[in-house]
This record gives sequence, structure tokens and C-alpha cells, in this order.
Amino acid sequence: MSEITKQMIPCPKCGKPMEVDVWDSIDIPYDIDQKDKVLKNTFFKQTCPECKSVFPLAYKCLYNDMEQKYLIWLAPRLGDREKAEIAEYNEKLKTDNRLRLAQGGYTYRVVRNDNELREKVFIFDEGLDDRYIETMKLVYVPAFKKGIAKDSKVLGLYFDKKASGEGYQWVLIFENRPPAIADINMDIYEDMKEKLHDIVEEKTGEGFVEISASFAMDVMTTRVDGMKKPAQ
Repeated sequence: MSEITKQMIPCPKCGKPMEVDVWDSIDIPYDIDQKDKVLKNTFFKQTCPECKSVFPLAYKCLYNDMEQKYLIWLAPRLGDREKAEIAEYNEKLKTDNRLRLAQGGYTYRVVRNDNELREKVFIFDEGLDDRYIETMKLVYVPAFKKGIAKDSKVLGLYFDKKASGEGYQWVLIFENRPPAIADINMDIYEDMKEKLHDIVEEKTGEGFVEISASFAMDVMTTRVDGMKKPAQ
């Protein structure tokens, strides 16, 4: 079950001290109300009672969906300590039979911010594989880059449902301008699942892994290298 601790922090805008709840985990289905906040990107947001400014809270938290069997470790500061904790847990998965039995069939992921957490939860809820979603992004990034102003700071590219509820779209988030949106051709997803399956499985480590742009680039680079014919 989730443990919630109270902490005092200053508002980054007005400096007024305030009390906030810090969750060590979000356990589904027990904390099902919190899942809606994760999907709406409000769970890790705090409103100052004094000046009413809204700001993000960044802290380590484990998202555990016991029904769909996936664990997502949110680690905003992925330093040596956090990496050691993840490595220790991954090692336990190899040696602790009771843990392996309790979490048999689980998918494990590491994310760095609330947007990534929200995206992973959405992808898994849709019954999709985030590894191929990440490789798909590499196909669309060049087209996005052509329309991005030079002074735009990109915060991330995320997979989402269309506003109509039918089909999917990319949402490109900026720091200093409204998001850009593009439709997604899911035939590309199915094609990648078929053609990249063996490489993706080979590249996916056991236990908690970070499936991000670097993972996708590694997969695609390996595929391109594997397709090169040896010199005659």
C-alpha cells in the first residue's frame, strides 16, 4: 500500500512555506483516483495557497498497476544512488524466487518526468508496446524539425489519443509556444513490430529499463548495420 509523507517546501514564486503530500508509490487499483490525476498531468503539480501559482513537484515515486502488471519507476534525478537502487532491485528479480513469483509477467520501466509517466500509463492502457512507439518517433521527428522555429525549446514528443477519441496523435511540447500536433499512421507501428521484434527483444534488458529515444536509436542503428551487405 502507498505511504504518504508530509513535507514543508517553499513556493518557488512567493517563498511562502506550504505542506505537500509526497507519495512513495501509486498502487492500482487501490489508488485508482490518483491514476486519473496522473493521466491529466495534475498528480505532480502543486498550487500555492498564498499566491495561487502552480508548479511541478519532482520526486521519486513507483507506479504499480497490479491489474495490468507493470511497474514504472519515476526517477527525476537518475543519479548514482537511484541507479544503484534500480540495479539492486533488478538483481533481486533474478535471485529472489518469491519476488519473481509475485511479479511474474510484469513489465518494468524507468521514466524521468511526469509527462513520460503519463505517456507510459496511457500506452500500456491501450494495450500497446512502448518500445515500438519510441522507434516510431524517430520516423516522425525529421518532419517535425522542418516546422520548428529556431528559438523554440522542445520539451518532449509524446504519444496520445486524438481529441475525437478515434486514433492517435503526436504531441510535441515546447517551453515557449503551444504544442504541435500530428496524426499517427499505426501501420508503421505494426510494421515495426514485425520487422524489429528480434532486435527489440535483444536490446530490452531484464527488470527496470529506460525505454527512450536512446533505446530507439540503438535499435534502429543495429537494424541498419545488420542490413549492410559485406564488401565483395
